[in-house]
Amino acid sequence: MFVKISDFVGKYELHTGMYDQAKLQEYIDIYEKRYLIELFGAELYNDFIADLSPSISNPLPQSPNFIFVFNPFYENVMLHTIIQSEGIKRMLKGFIYFEYLKDTTNQMTPNGVVIPSNENSTTASTLYTMMYARYNEAMRSFRAIQTHITLNLNAPIGQVVKYTLTNGGSGYTTQSDVSTTSTGNGVGATFDIVETGGVVVQIALADGGSNYSVGDVLTLQGGNNDATIDVTYVGSGNFRKFNGICKQFAYWI
Repeated sequence: MFVKISDFVGKYELHTGMYDQAKLQEYIDIYEKRYLIELFGAELYNDFIADLSPSISNPLPQSPNFIFVFNPFYENVMLHTIIQSEGIKRMLKGFIYFEYLKDTTNQMTPNGVVIPSNENSTTASTLYTMMYARYNEAMRSFRAIQTHITLNLNAPIGQVVKYTLTNGGSGYTTQSDVSTTSTGNGVGATFDIVETGGVVVQIALADGGSNYSVGDVLTLQGGNNDATIDVTYVGSGNFRKFNGICKQFAYWI
């Protein structure tokens, strides 16, 4: 989905030789989904997955609420309190790094579970291993995202995300933040428009508004009030569906 074997370089470097790739991919497949379900809860996770763009190689959320929590962010939530997230992808890399190293510290052999050893180095103890540090860094993002969600349970949904200009109308001038009316209950969507001979030929979303539905028809105000836009995709991410798990830092290090 988001994390690939090739992402485990630099700070998150893991051995990814030909004999390790299948095992690491299995950990990605298992723990990427598991941690996202724990982050959002089942219902909001399903909406998050359904909102991803159809790109196979690089799926990304499309709705404003999900885009915000997917990307890195920081914000003050109360006096002297800052929450900071490095983004969902880096969060997942930290958790997968932890789960993978935790399990590969021991190896299964025909004689049972053993601890690998060699002549040129000594296996790091829990005190010095980086897997708990990566876990705690991921946990800061995990907790920041959940905190943002719980403080914004009434965040607007139904923002205009995708749209089609269906009628260029007449009498318009090129301008920014052109307001609209809607056939449905949505309010607040505005567009930047470019016209030729008074006919709107290009539009760009300036503000997605809220409470729109697919199939709503928007009318651009100005000119002869006859340029229309069909809404083809609206924002999801109803944070009131949040029911994630409250996880803890690794306090033992």
